[in-house]
Amino acid sequence: MTTQTIPSPPGLPLLGNLREMNRDMPGFLQRTARTTGPVSRVRMGPLSMLLIADPLLVHEMLVKRPQEFAKSWRTTRLLQGHVGDGLLTREGAENRRHRRLVLPTLHTQRIARYGEIMVGESQRLLGSWADGQRVEVVEEMTQLTLRIVGQSLFTVDDDGDEVFAAVHDFVNSLNAYLLSFGLLPGWLPTRTHRWRKASVARMDRISYELIRLRRERGGDGGDLLSMLIGATDPEGGPALTDTEIRDELLTMFFAGHETSATALTWAFYELGRHPEIVAKLRAELAAVLGERPATMADLPHLPYLGQVVKETLRRWPPGWIFDRTPLVETQLGGHTVTPGQILFFSPYVIHTDPAYWPEPEQFRPERFAPGTEIAREAYLPFGDGPRICVGNRFAEAEIALVLATLVPRVTLEPVSDQPAQLSGQATIRPKGGLRMTVRRVADTAR
Repeated sequence: MTTQTIPSPPGLPLLGNLREMNRDMPGFLQRTARTTGPVSRVRMGPLSMLLIADPLLVHEMLVKRPQEFAKSWRTTRLLQGHVGDGLLTREGAENRRHRRLVLPTLHTQRIARYGEIMVGESQRLLGSWADGQRVEVVEEMTQLTLRIVGQSLFTVDDDGDEVFAAVHDFVNSLNAYLLSFGLLPGWLPTRTHRWRKASVARMDRISYELIRLRRERGGDGGDLLSMLIGATDPEGGPALTDTEIRDELLTMFFAGHETSATALTWAFYELGRHPEIVAKLRAELAAVLGERPATMADLPHLPYLGQVVKETLRRWPPGWIFDRTPLVETQLGGHTVTPGQILFFSPYVIHTDPAYWPEPEQFRPERFAPGTEIAREAYLPFGDGPRICVGNRFAEAEIALVLATLVPRVTLEPVSDQPAQLSGQATIRPKGGLRMTVRRVADTAR
């Protein structure tokens, strides 16, 4: 492929843009998209990739011509060592087969039951906070979503500390590995590689033991593990093997735990900076719920809550960077792209494109008010096309129900009025965490 005609941001002779990407990858990609154009060449040491910043070109890859593109070899290699061959890494017919088997586990009726877990765990967290306590929101939301996904997947309760600790370590090791960009071969005994192997081995022991016990017990335990064990392919394909179940469980643990925790962190960050939005949200929650807990059935009757969730996912999309590689030589944006070439795109960049979103850095839930038209190609917090995230309804419901439980009862006040600095890991997090002060609503009102 000829890349001379594709513009590239300035970089160093050997490292290319690696130093800038390590320092502030979200900001670097955003600046590159706005100054270099819809397609640009980015270099990470010896690796050359094309940043696709035009929402219409991304839509073309994901929705109009998905059969011509697959996840890149690099992403597959980075993820497989942790999550195996789950939905994140499978392609083609095998991906479609797994989607048919996994989607029923996330059916609306199932999610309604999970909603009780989401609210119950949120109330549990609320009970652990004291007025005036300073909390690390990233850690609090991580532990909350970990307990939610743990109970939803495995029906892990108070005796599941080992599982929670193992999953927490597993996700952190995956983040560390992703930050290394996989530039060093896996056989080198680096700290990151040793950590990855140990955390995966620990999760393997736990996962296979839980699968074995559930198969012995039989029946439907009401959780995702039971559903995966009992899943049947409507097209007559084989059921999932224990290895396939393990891979899907670890995929869901990673995708369903890390992303929701990050979205909730940013929701409280924005609410802490916009008391007028909190007041409007509390008024809606009080009018619909009174003093009772929220349920899944309430969500359609809480439109402003839904707008807050969608605006959080626009401004701070947890799944913030993806890639594709062409399966055949093809044209994209006037350039010839060939198999093996890595094309990557960022919902974070697309969601802050001023051509689609006026004053995109401003947090405005009203962007999603009823009757407002949103360009499909400009809003993709869960991806799009045949590979859209299967857990999108679960994630949106989780974020909404946690907010509906906590916001009426506590205010999280920012410790600093300085804007958060960004850390681009598997998700975009506030660099150094996010510390906030808990204020009980009754005490705030006084």
